[in-house]
Amino acid sequence: MKIEIFEAVNQRLEYLKNLAGIIKNMQQFNPEGKLRISNKKGKIIMYQRKNANDKIGCYIPHSERGLACQLAKKGYLDRVLTAIGSEIEQLESYVDNCADNTYEYVYGTLSTPRQELVTPLVEADEVFAARWKSQQFIQKLFSDDTISYKSKRGEKFRSKSELLIADELYSAGIPYHYECKTVIGGIPVYPDFTVLNVARRKVYIWEHLGKLDDPDYANNTTIKMNNYLANGYYPGVNLLLTGETSRTPIKMELVRDIIAKFLLN
Repeated sequence: MKIEIFEAVNQRLEYLKNLAGIIKNMQQFNPEGKLRISNKKGKIIMYQRKNANDKIGCYIPHSERGLACQLAKKGYLDRVLTAIGSEIEQLESYVDNCADNTYEYVYGTLSTPRQELVTPLVEADEVFAARWKSQQFIQKLFSDDTISYKSKRGEKFRSKSELLIADELYSAGIPYHYECKTVIGGIPVYPDFTVLNVARRKVYIWEHLGKLDDPDYANNTTIKMNNYLANGYYPGVNLLLTGETSRTPIKMELVRDIIAKFLLN
């Protein structure tokens, strides 16, 4: 939740700063001075005050209503800029003062004896990740004649591309399970990777589609993807996809981009 809040704050800050820039550019084309509106016996009379010392201003006849509209718009945008500036100041103060000062950090400030007496409201990232990694799961079995490739973590993989993905996950410190059995739409499936974004406490399925130019493989993959989609698994939401053909190998820079975008933020 904390990350989502800071993301939302930073997105709001970016939006406000862009909006302030747009408004300042717009204000360059507005007429000088300010609008003064007087109500005399129910009759609205408008004046252009060209400077702060001009308390009354020049009368704006009805024929020059466009000038009044421009001055009114200018005054409105000035107020908007003031409000934007105030909000930016408050949001930046929140980010600066609360980034490392939220309640999630309190447990870590306790002494070890105190920690042993208290159950934290929120698990530390390391504790949550360790518990997730230690969960028992059913893995797809390797037959005796299956060619396999060994990863940096010492696990066996069915393809070199899966091995490369696993090693990138391992190097980035991303917890994962390989071919962990799950049931989707009543059908047992063994996704290539089940991966965890620790900070967000979010689990993704990662499928590497390794033989997309094989007609039978492509057909089976389509059936699998349809099952995912029908049961709430969407690319970029909770489903990550990479692919290759015999002539177009996996692009490792894309693998690293996916890890950075979905699993490290």
